Amino acid sequence: MDLTPEYPFIHIYPQQKAHQPAIVKANTEGLCVLLNAIVNALAYPDNNGVAEVFDGDAECYQVLVQHISTHEELSPLLYQHEPK
Repeated sequence: MDLTPEYPFIHIYPQQKAHQPAIVKANTEGLCVLLNAIVNALAYPDNNGVAEVFDGDAECYQVLVQHISTHEELSPLLYQHEPK
């Protein structure tokens, strides 16, 4: 299914292992919706910022932006960190 370019498209590729970049691919509308979610998370730290976007399959999903204050709140990682 194809959607018109006015729809916010975002795909977020997570890290597969430590020290790899996370990649965000998005059109202009998608980046604006994500930016708004980030601003809302900063303005209202007790709530999630939410971006409703579309992926490459034209499926709607939500990106949640959470404002945290401790390192422990980042866990669990999606990959196993390899010791040096």
